[in-house]
Amino acid sequence: MKEQLRHWTERIALFNDQSAFRKLFLYLYDFLLACAYTILKNKEIAEEVVLDTFVNLWGNRGRLREVNNIQVYLYVSVKNLSLKSVARENRRCEINWEDLVNEGEAAGTASPEELLISNETVMQIERAIESLPPKCKVIFKMVREDGLKYKEIAQILDISVKTIDAQMAIATKKITESIGSLLNQ
Repeated sequence: MKEQLRHWTERIALFNDQSAFRKLFLYLYDFLLACAYTILKNKEIAEEVVLDTFVNLWGNRGRLREVNNIQVYLYVSVKNLSLKSVARENRRCEINWEDLVNEGEAAGTASPEELLISNETVMQIERAIESLPPKCKVIFKMVREDGLKYKEIAQILDISVKTIDAQMAIATKKITESIGSLLNQ
C-alpha cells in the first residue's frame, strides 16, 4: 500500500489529479479522524481538523514532491492542527473582557504611516521567503507555516535534523538581510 500512497501523492503533486486526491482522502480519512478525535474528544471538531488538513494539502500540493511519507506528513499535520485547536479553545476560555477593551483601544492608535510600514515589511518578508532556494523554502514553510518540528520534517523529507537546522539558518539569514535592506532605505 505504501507504493500506492506514493503513486497518489505523485499524481496529486505533478498533475493536480483530483481522482488520486479523492482516493488518498478516502484511504486515510478514518485513520486521521481517529487521531484527531484522540486529542480533541469532539467528533465535529475532529472532522473539521481532518478536512482542513486535506484542504491545506491540496493548496500546497506543489510541495508534495518533497514528502517521502504522506501518511506521516498528514498524521503530523492533523496532530498539530488538533493541538492548535485545543490551545485556541483554552485561550478563548481565558479571555478577560477588560483586556479586550484595552486591546481595541490600543489597536486604534496606529497611524496610517505605521500601518503602511508594517504592510511593506510583511510584503518584503513574503518576497524573501519566495526567493529562498526550493528545499530551503519547503523546510522553512514546514517549520513556520505548518508548525512541524525538525524531527518530524526529517522523517517526512528523509533528511537529517542537522540539514534542517542548516537550511533554517540559511532561510533566517536571507530573510533578516532582506528586512535589513528595507530598514536601511
